[in-house]
Amino acid sequence: MNPTSVLELDAAILQAAITSLAGGLCFALYVRYERPYFAWFGVAWAMYLARLGAILAFAVQQHLGWLYWHQVFTGETALALLWTAFVFSQAARWRQRYWLAIAFPPLWSYVAIYRMENFLLAAGPAVLFLSVATLATGVMFLRYRLANPSSGASMLSVTFLLWGLHHLDYPLLRARGVWTPWGYYLDIIFVLGACGGILLLVNHELADGLRQRTAELEHLSRRMVRQHEEERRRLSLALHDETAQVFAALKLELGAIGERVDAGITGRVTRAVTLVDAGLRQIRDVTHDLRPSLLDDLGLLPALRSLVGEFTSRRDAQTTFEAPESLPVVSDDAEVALFRALQEGLSNVGRHASTAPVRVVATANDGRVRLTISDRGPGFDAAHDLERLEAAGHLGLAGMRERIAGVGGDVRVVSSPNAGVTIEIDVPLAEDADE
Repeated sequence: MNPTSVLELDAAILQAAITSLAGGLCFALYVRYERPYFAWFGVAWAMYLARLGAILAFAVQQHLGWLYWHQVFTGETALALLWTAFVFSQAARWRQRYWLAIAFPPLWSYVAIYRMENFLLAAGPAVLFLSVATLATGVMFLRYRLANPSSGASMLSVTFLLWGLHHLDYPLLRARGVWTPWGYYLDIIFVLGACGGILLLVNHELADGLRQRTAELEHLSRRMVRQHEEERRRLSLALHDETAQVFAALKLELGAIGERVDAGITGRVTRAVTLVDAGLRQIRDVTHDLRPSLLDDLGLLPALRSLVGEFTSRRDAQTTFEAPESLPVVSDDAEVALFRALQEGLSNVGRHASTAPVRVVATANDGRVRLTISDRGPGFDAAHDLERLEAAGHLGLAGMRERIAGVGGDVRVVSSPNAGVTIEIDVPLAEDADE
């Protein structure tokens, strides 16, 4: 065997090894994700491997039968790749006329190899068929890419378009040994390019799945927050309209009894009235915490201002609230989420920085409403301690993040030891805010 044949044989063996890995990858992806186009990619690479086996056998034995099968598998590989592109981009169904295309490679290969002596006449139709099928594969992936943002489809379209153009040089260069063994290495590059595109398709599909799952979780979170608030509203109304009324009626009855009993019992009745008053105050406090009436009656900004005012009245340290005269409209769920976030933020200040000055700022820009809660307390290492605190059962910030995320917002915590804590809460404006 001459040195050129040895080089060609080595290059073909390397290409066969890489093609085997490509086929194994595609079949493994099919098993994992059950997408039909992965299976068809695997079938195409299996046919391509059979093509390489036939040309290797021909190189060793110089028997025309192996050259015939090489040509057959070359054409069928191109068709398998084209069908893969159809399945991927259009979810195509098989049609009976496609058998004509499948029949062309074996029929023409027989005529070209066994019945024709003119090389160009024999090779021309086969090369044209191969190139058109490969270019059509690239066009199918390109059309998909133009309709869908997919880097995998982009890479596959470029790979097969270049590969289809490369097929056209066969009668002029490769068949005359000009490309030996570099033609094999160029084909290896195309195989690797196709594999890269396939892996990018997998990555794109995983990213789509992650986005879908995230959207589903956000929808579920919004639904849970809404149900939670509805339950709190129901409890608040029940306490206000039923329990509080019972206590008020009891107070009136006790007052009436106190006017008709002996002086020795009057003191005990008075104490009972005092206890009822305390119970009524507690009910009012609970109903306010469950569902602040200001949020329903006056809107978000007065409710936030009232919450800060109540917090200020319970402490000696300086507490300031800064806000414009009005805020843009956010959704009802976002209003509740902001109110609860401020509630939780001020509660944290009361627990961990009771003597520290606090500054609350409400602003609106870039289509979002931002609430910033800053204190000058002891702070903590936010970069390392947040997860540890949540694992230890301190779930206030975690609940805040979940509630705000449920309405499409974000929560950022900035803190370091001895530098206080700043919590920034963003929520989007209502969809019809600008209408």
